[in-house]
Amino acid sequence: MKHRKFYFTQRYGFTMVEAIFVIVILGIVASVGSSIIVKVYESYIMEKAIHNASAKTELAINQIANRLVYRIDQSMLARDPTTTVYTYGTTVYPIREVPLGSVDTYRGLEWIGYDNDGFSASSSPAWSGFVDLNASSYGSLISTASNFASENTILNNLAGGGGAGNPAIYFLGESEYKNGSFYDAMCMYNNTGCIFPVTLSGNTLTITGGDIATGQMIYTEMYQLVASAYAVIPVVTTAVNGVPLWDLRFYYNYQPWLGQTLANASSSLLLKNVSVFRFKHEINSVRIKLCTLEQIGDTHISICKEKAVIR
Repeated sequence: MKHRKFYFTQRYGFTMVEAIFVIVILGIVASVGSSIIVKVYESYIMEKAIHNASAKTELAINQIANRLVYRIDQSMLARDPTTTVYTYGTTVYPIREVPLGSVDTYRGLEWIGYDNDGFSASSSPAWSGFVDLNASSYGSLISTASNFASENTILNNLAGGGGAGNPAIYFLGESEYKNGSFYDAMCMYNNTGCIFPVTLSGNTLTITGGDIATGQMIYTEMYQLVASAYAVIPVVTTAVNGVPLWDLRFYYNYQPWLGQTLANASSSLLLKNVSVFRFKHEINSVRIKLCTLEQIGDTHISICKEKAVIR
């Protein structure tokens, strides 16, 4: 019987054609994969920048809104941010009286806020907001439920130990105050009939300024204690494609009823690269709009936030 022998040859590696084919496939996969990775990375960078810009803008507008909740409406001014003086119709306007076409000139917002820290810092308010007119005398008001020793401590702590000193009161019930021929916003730069500097002791408010000298002060049973004015001022720093960008600064811890201005205030940076800062006073609300510009490589994105502060 004859036997046929079979011989098997073991092959190692690829042929040249197979290797070239594999290299071509790997090149295609690599090019497609790298393109996807680049797009995913670019999308991540863009989303991160948008999130950061949105978070910063949201935080800034909330900080402004939180202070505006405690505003004295008759003190609200739109001001020329290039000066610190108060001249009606030149450097400042009541917020509701800014002339058409002048919003870019009067783009700073300034107001006096009542002291919510002293009112709500403890279970028992340091100042009650009510005066016992039957027990009071002219210039010396009894606020029975108040603890002004505690209030003085709170004001001094808020002022960083330097002493806030010389707070003032604002009587509720008078919707407008008049000086000469125009109304509104007199609380910020004129004591007449509106803001009255006081000293605090026990439960007694002793009035030291305003209309007390002429005997023309308007009393009501309800008051608010004020210790500081506030301002949000945009300062131009640069421009991108013709759009001016501002540093938005927050001013605090100054007392216009004593003749102080922004020049006497403490300040801190609120937000950089602001392209829009707008505000509008309506019946019982203030609307504010804030936009920032964020640069990503050669492109810029704009993030805007708007809030209505109602009370």
